[in-house]
Amino acid sequence: MRILIAAGGTGGHIYPAIALVQSIKKRYPDCSILWIGGERELEKKIVEKENVEFVSIDVLPLPRSFSLKWLSFTLKIIISFVQSATIIFRFKPDVLVGVGSFHSYPVALSAFLFGIPIIICEQNVNLSLTNKMLLPFASKIALTFKDSMEHIPYWSRKKAVVTGNPVREKILTCSREEGRRKLGLEKEKFTILFLGGSQGAHHLNKLAVETLYLIQEEKWAENIQFMIIAGEKDYSWIREKTEKINIRGKVFSYLSHIHHALAASDVAISRSGATTISEMTACTLPCILIPYPYATNKHQLKNALFLEREGAAKLITQEKVNPSLLKMTIEQIFFSNEVRDKMEKACLALRKPEAAENLTSLILQLEKN
Repeated sequence: MRILIAAGGTGGHIYPAIALVQSIKKRYPDCSILWIGGERELEKKIVEKENVEFVSIDVLPLPRSFSLKWLSFTLKIIISFVQSATIIFRFKPDVLVGVGSFHSYPVALSAFLFGIPIIICEQNVNLSLTNKMLLPFASKIALTFKDSMEHIPYWSRKKAVVTGNPVREKILTCSREEGRRKLGLEKEKFTILFLGGSQGAHHLNKLAVETLYLIQEEKWAENIQFMIIAGEKDYSWIREKTEKINIRGKVFSYLSHIHHALAASDVAISRSGATTISEMTACTLPCILIPYPYATNKHQLKNALFLEREGAAKLITQEKVNPSLLKMTIEQIFFSNEVRDKMEKACLALRKPEAAENLTSLILQLEKN
């Protein structure tokens, strides 16, 4: 079996594809996998750690307004079609899996012209523009959320399957004890994780520091510890600011072993990218979500609203959030076992630890046909 994967851009697209690769290799050790991604060096490093061959194509995201960017986009899309077709002709895949990023578009269209079955994966409640454009060409549509069905045209719904969003096995299996031991955290303290996503989030970082300054004035501060995953840009000043806070904590620019942080935490404060929330629900981790307000089609807000409705998250919009409100929300979760239990049970109901296996089975189904 020969599988072609198209994914790139942010961790939200890359890490579900990594989870899928791990599942395929576990089930079919002799399977040949080729990954087509973008030109960022970090993507290549992440993929090649899994012993998967990586090739890049030269493609740009679709401009959202009329500008000179359309000229470079048009040129790049033509180049990327030629690159994709050449790769497909040489590799001869049995199935293509597109994991939602704009890198999938030229690869999927080229695969369609070669008569290769196509699976497109949607991580968010709302479909991405790339996946909307690929609906007519897809053999199967793998969804994370059941609510996504209503955003798919009626004529395409028979192709859609709710598989869940693949999550790396280490996230599913890491224990709290292991996570705290590996990160050098205390065993018994209530642990708060501020998670800015794979590229960091300046607004969340600033909010984290200001909230911790407020919490340190409270009596219950002696019973907590924190982690901030800040991103490269904000790491230095956050490290400097948090050293003055009278609460035990850790600051990371990036954490490749994110499973340790998720397992070690009692609550996470985060954006609401689909892969981030899939990983948090997989760990049954209660979360406070502050959606990125400029995400395309407000997809982060829609993800957060879904989790809030199901009882797995507290939602505070960026327009309304402030350090006092965030401190109060953390306090509610800290002091109420009932609130925590309800949120953990809601996460348990939503988590799909079998998502990677579901997608692997879908690939096998298409490959046999």
